Amino acid sequence: MDEVGATQSSVNDKVLELRAVADELRALDDHRVALGDKLVDLEHWFRRVGCLELSDHALDVFVSRYVGRVFELADGLRE
Repeated sequence: MDEVGATQSSVNDKVLELRAVADELRALDDHRVALGDKLVDLEHWFRRVGCLELSDHALDVFVSRYVGRVFELADGLRE
């Protein structure tokens, strides 16, 4: 195989790799959003039934892990 063919093959391989990574990130993002929704649902449920300590805990987890990570990512994009 000539150098141009090898280069095109390498580019094609990397395009497939890029698509796979992008798909994986999309799936992870969808999962993160679903987890955030679950935390919000739990926080509301605990608050409705009068378990304020557990409601506060769910909110703390949401803010520190979910929202905190979103802010970290946003800060990284600004740099």
